[in-house]
Amino acid sequence: LEENYEIAEGVCIPRSALYMHYLDFCEKNDTQPVNAASFGKIIRQQFPQLTTRRLGTRGQSKYHYYGIAVKENSQYYDVMYSKKGAAWVNETGKKEVTKQTVAYSPRSKLGTLLPEFPNVKDLNLPASLPEEKVSTFIMMYRTHCQRILDTVIRANFDEVQSFLLHFWQGMPPHMLPVLGSSTVVNIVGVCDSILYKAISGVLMPTVLQALPDSLTQVIRKFAKQLDEWLKVALHDLPENLRNIKFELSRRFSQILRRQTSLNHLCQASRTVIHSADITFQMLEDWRNVDLNSITKQTLYTMEDSREEHRKLIIQLYQEFDHLLEEQSPIESYIEWLDSMVDRCVVKVAAKRQGSLKKVAQQFLLMWSCFGTRVIRDMTLHSAPSFGTL
Repeated sequence: LEENYEIAEGVCIPRSALYMHYLDFCEKNDTQPVNAASFGKIIRQQFPQLTTRRLGTRGQSKYHYYGIAVKENSQYYDVMYSKKGAAWVNETGKKEVTKQTVAYSPRSKLGTLLPEFPNVKDLNLPASLPEEKVSTFIMMYRTHCQRILDTVIRANFDEVQSFLLHFWQGMPPHMLPVLGSSTVVNIVGVCDSILYKAISGVLMPTVLQALPDSLTQVIRKFAKQLDEWLKVALHDLPENLRNIKFELSRRFSQILRRQTSLNHLCQASRTVIHSADITFQMLEDWRNVDLNSITKQTLYTMEDSREEHRKLIIQLYQEFDHLLEEQSPIESYIEWLDSMVDRCVVKVAAKRQGSLKKVAQQFLLMWSCFGTRVIRDMTLHSAPSFGTL
């Protein structure tokens, strides 16, 4: 505890985050961990001046230790749980400690069960495919997928390779004939989609959640290695089975890479937004752009530009201006983007049956053109905050 933590006024750490650090330490050092209650007593003995606070919105509040920070040289260092993080919060003048990021660990999802897999009774099987064998295979495959999910939650990614090899290369001979069936191949595709969605949910429930650098690195490594592991595990198995497994795994790996990149972007943005000086400069530069000229140029690129489009651009500009002026947290920007898509795409498309894709393309074109011209204007005028924006 003394190596990793220190007393610090104004810093809050969720009790669950501290306990996750402890579980990780015990695993790395082959030590049997005590339960959360006993660990809490140890913390209080080591740091008797600590207090406990319940922070968060109604229904989502969690207990935090107040007055303790992670040391900068600790393997569990997170800037928002350090003295630096507290200084940033004080700089912005915001007293909402509940806005601090919470370091996430997949271990908090231990015990997660996969959703239901397809039931053989609900399938229209061809006469040549024995129902009993298909039912047995689905049961075997669900057990296999659950083991992979459990292993990922424990962050033992390398074990996935041995599970894949053991399952597919150890397939009982009497089950091999059903693997090439298009029905079974489609079932595998559905089950893999369920598994990959569950893994994504436990690894990165939201891109706003802070991830330790070590976890981000192993997720990216896992995404890179999965395809190679499957090539070895599926050797000599039916081609149609291999194809669907490869297609879904590559899509899943792409999602993991994109999610980790978005997570990194969100955490970098959060750090920037915490600075009152940077936010003020961003607001000043934003208000100095030639809105009238940029709006006209944007409308020229649209096939069917109308007055309502001009009003929409100005409205969105003013909404973003308000977020900067209020020094809003990153969560408010995300809510604004969600609202923008709902208002400008979903609800507009609902009035025009079957045109969601077209409406989305038109809005994306308009917003991209507007953003590009804003960047161009800032570049020409050497806006101080341009690199930040």
